Amino acid sequence: MRRTVWLQLVFFILAGLFTSCGEGTIPPPPPKKPIEEPGNGEEPIDTTGNDTTGHSDPDTIIIDTLKPRNSNQFLALSKGFGTTNIYSEAQLGIRTGTYKQARDYIGRTVNLNYSFLAKENDTLEFRPFILMVHEGAFIFGDLANEMGKAKWMARKGYATAAINYRLGFNGGTEANTCGGNNTEVIQAIYRGVQDTYTALHYFADKSNEFGIDPGQMMLAGSSAGAIIISALVYMDEADFEALQPGIVKTLGPLDPVKTGTEFRVRALLTYLGYSIFRTGYVRKSNAKPTVFFQRTGDTVLPYTQGNLFSCGNYFWMQGAKPASDRLKTLKMPYELNYQPEKGHVLSYTEEHVANRYAQFMKRFWSGDKRQTTIENFKTLEDLKLP
Repeated sequence: MRRTVWLQLVFFILAGLFTSCGEGTIPPPPPKKPIEEPGNGEEPIDTTGNDTTGHSDPDTIIIDTLKPRNSNQFLALSKGFGTTNIYSEAQLGIRTGTYKQARDYIGRTVNLNYSFLAKENDTLEFRPFILMVHEGAFIFGDLANEMGKAKWMARKGYATAAINYRLGFNGGTEANTCGGNNTEVIQAIYRGVQDTYTALHYFADKSNEFGIDPGQMMLAGSSAGAIIISALVYMDEADFEALQPGIVKTLGPLDPVKTGTEFRVRALLTYLGYSIFRTGYVRKSNAKPTVFFQRTGDTVLPYTQGNLFSCGNYFWMQGAKPASDRLKTLKMPYELNYQPEKGHVLSYTEEHVANRYAQFMKRFWSGDKRQTTIENFKTLEDLKLP
């Protein structure tokens, strides 16, 4: 009996001490800053296309403070940037150069070149800019593969540039893309992201010279290029380290520059398939408006999920379907163009692809944000976001 009384007495004393010591010593967490266009009363969803690279920490909404030189409203009301070709091919000017020298996978120094295309003798001071990254399984290909689409986009009023990036990995050849291993392929992707970062910095720093708006940049990638641009936006060094410990020490920072003129990637425009290591990298804080083009029976990049390049010894990837499903959940604009056929190469013309890219961006700038699914040329779903 006495033992029970003493235990109760000790309990009340301890409870009182705990309450008095803890009272007011732990401040409540600060409220999250609001951002435009919240979704369904849940955590705010960024539908502005803000740049949020660097995000291995919890899903914190990053407020975009970079003011574009041309506002969304200006671009929406302009006669260009939609499906109409406002310039002839003869009115375009091309500039070529090198944006970086770097060592490739076997230590050779290579020049990484670009071709820049825009209206010649331009009266518009700063144009929205599209950086294009070519296909080729990280083994072959060239910036010339993107110049057809670049030409059509430039005729609509955009400034465009196609780039080369470092190619090759041990064991992989054009005839045998499955000859490497996961370590080599992940490093090839990492180098591609490094080079694309450097190109973005290069053009942002020379934005006055090229007449482009670093606050209105889009990334366009085909096949391997689509993997590179999605990894740039949705992965950081910690994500790559989780896949391959020591990769940053081996290859250096993912973003080799990190200084200079601020820029923002507003959207992803992808073609010839799409792949990401996992859609969980796409979160409310970093999701980008995206256009997809892929065949459901893609034999190189999985439409749903599967091994990269259909090589059983390579890592698992997720394709355009689960990626668009993820954007749908996050209330982010997208356009999924698919063909219910087997094979990697699509049958759309470059002009058609450019028209879809341009219409998507024009709608986005106009505030007409949609989630659209198109089979071949037939629209199956077209949902307007609030």
